[in-house]
Amino acid sequence: MALDRVVPLETREGHKYLIKFNSFNLDVLPDGITVPIIDITIEKVNDLAETNNAGTLFQIAAIIKDYAIENDVILYCYCDTAPIAKRSREILNQEFRSLLFIKMFEKQANDEYLNEQIIINDPANGDHYIHLFSKIHNKPSIELIASELQRFDK
Repeated sequence: MALDRVVPLETREGHKYLIKFNSFNLDVLPDGITVPIIDITIEKVNDLAETNNAGTLFQIAAIIKDYAIENDVILYCYCDTAPIAKRSREILNQEFRSLLFIKMFEKQANDEYLNEQIIINDPANGDHYIHLFSKIHNKPSIELIASELQRFDK
């Protein structure tokens, strides 16, 4: 079964997204990782003036969870710095996205899944927020990846 996939999503309000699942090259991962690592990218296709609502976030989370149910993988999500509508200007865009990711999966996940947040401190460029989402039995691999990523902490 091919793990790479693109899932289109159009909301009732007309927002269009592509949820992309792309395999990491196992050669760049720490030794001992045998579970496929899948990078998640959420790409906005159109630009509407109307702000998204929680329903859109839960639709995206459901697509991601369905993928996780179908495939025994670790999902990797990097929260980028691109502009995003938010109430507080004091919170960084990447931190805001990370908080959204946590809330999305609190509504979708259960005791069978783990959502590991990793924060890499970077005073020069802003902190980096990464999430690893998988079935709980992949916890040892998630911990190994998290440990490797923490080496970049400044």
